[in-house]
Amino acid sequence: MNARAARPRRSHRSGPRPPSLGSNLWTLVALLALLALSAGSALLRLGAFNEVANLGIAIVKALLVLTIFMRLKTDNALLRIVAGAGFAWLAVLIALSLADALTRVPLLPP
Repeated sequence: MNARAARPRRSHRSGPRPPSLGSNLWTLVALLALLALSAGSALLRLGAFNEVANLGIAIVKALLVLTIFMRLKTDNALLRIVAGAGFAWLAVLIALSLADALTRVPLLPP
């Protein structure tokens, strides 16, 4: 028996369904609106809240890309767990970097 015939054929329909055109267009509109919002907030003088707002906008944009374009919403659970672990590791790295930057003592000039 041929080895190729023994394996089941995978078709393009064997994975999760791709998002529809309308879903992609709404996601594009949302990402462009968030881009305009983050560019507009850079022009405002909000102090420390400016960084918090831009970080929140970036998180929302990343979640949109993860759920719609990477198809985490409809894919299997293992891929969602791996993506969540990666996102959690990124949060740990950001927290450690913030802890380092916020606890530095300014050096006095000689």
